[in-house]
Amino acid sequence: MSRKITPVILAGGIGSRLWPLSRKAMPKQFLSLLSEKSLLQSTLLRVADSRFNAPILVCNEEHRFIAKAQIAEITDSFTLLLEPEGKNTAPAIALAAEFALQNGLTDPLLVMPADHHISDFDKLIACLDNAIALCQQQQLVTFAITPTEPHTGYGYIRQGEPLAHEGCFKVAEFKEKPALQLAKKYLASGDYSWNSGMFLFLPDVYLSELTRFAPKIADSVAKAASFTADLGFQRPVTNSLAACPSDSIDYAILERSANVAVIPVDLNWSDVGSFSALSKIAEKDHHGNYLASQGVSLDSENNLLISEADHTIAALGVSNQAIIHTHDATLVADKSALDKLPDLLKQLALVDSDKLTHHQAVFRPWGNYRTLIESTGFKVKKIIVNSGAKLSTQRHQHRAEHWVVVSGVANVRVGDNEFELTADQSCYIAAKQLHSLANQQNTPLIVIEVQTGAILDESDIERFDDRYGRD
Repeated sequence: MSRKITPVILAGGIGSRLWPLSRKAMPKQFLSLLSEKSLLQSTLLRVADSRFNAPILVCNEEHRFIAKAQIAEITDSFTLLLEPEGKNTAPAIALAAEFALQNGLTDPLLVMPADHHISDFDKLIACLDNAIALCQQQQLVTFAITPTEPHTGYGYIRQGEPLAHEGCFKVAEFKEKPALQLAKKYLASGDYSWNSGMFLFLPDVYLSELTRFAPKIADSVAKAASFTADLGFQRPVTNSLAACPSDSIDYAILERSANVAVIPVDLNWSDVGSFSALSKIAEKDHHGNYLASQGVSLDSENNLLISEADHTIAALGVSNQAIIHTHDATLVADKSALDKLPDLLKQLALVDSDKLTHHQAVFRPWGNYRTLIESTGFKVKKIIVNSGAKLSTQRHQHRAEHWVVVSGVANVRVGDNEFELTADQSCYIAAKQLHSLANQQNTPLIVIEVQTGAILDESDIERFDDRYGRD
């Protein structure tokens, strides 16, 4: 490879077709669906060698803490750009391109979604020299996937005339997701590939084409591209992005530019965009069942059984079912009906929209907490405080709290008293008492918190001292 490449990883998706596993507060890119690593972490590992510069990641403001925590488990060299709200791929890539140029990174950008599965990425690596050569000729290169079936859930790219570099073609046209009969024709012709959402281009060329075809996006991003470092994040100017149009790179540029090339790659690839897609690539038993770690089955075939830790799903005499269990919701569906999941979620939104948004784990700059149980007048949480981290000094008007240390050493303040608690020790914080919790050790601190009172949500927090700059 003649030049290094800067990976740009887009981590702003929601993944609603994987509900109840994936939700707005914890989208699929942060889930460990196919291995112990999350989809985001697996994406990072693909570009973790000397051929690549440190990655630039773009994620939504509300996911910043979980994103940072997961990235830091893979690499300590990265840039995390925050979008105050999702504006689709064209503005997100433009932010990364602006940041790259401001920091002297003129190398090609390899743009990838954070939530895809690829088991043989070395095949794409083998194409990079040809792709770089096309980039240096001012081309925008899209990597397409050689289709294996007449899939109706993917967009397609029709290849045009061959270019000088082997396996490279001009793009003749982009096609929307087709009906089944048309998808069969695409497959039979051999001229069509699946649109993967992976691209390679020089940052200045991308911004130039964006200015040409989507000037409002280019102008908004250029005004926003004065980045401020904050707690390890890079923040653009929020007000300048508010008026930025929302559009994909496909619609904004690629379908309109004459400088687009395609390289079809025979990858074992999936966008993991639905339970149907997950079922196809997940490892199964000899009866075609995906059982995860807690599933058992008897006289059952072709089922998808997924549950959160410590919950067992037992399938007896059933076939072709998807049974997905989480802490607060269970999906039971015939696998042939999974395409109708968005319609079901519209009904759920009318009954309990919170189930579409929140997840059991809530990530904060100091660590995370999980609500274990709650009912009228009480709530129980498991709190994990990272090494060296501290919760804000705060008080509550309507609730009392009882902290029990499970492991680690807690540095506690209650009122004017400061003290340490170790495993099996506890303390009580009355309503209206100032208090704080910190972990000054090298290992995580685990605390069980029992809340009692009339108001138990996050609105009953009055902060007085917060090292993370929260109100």
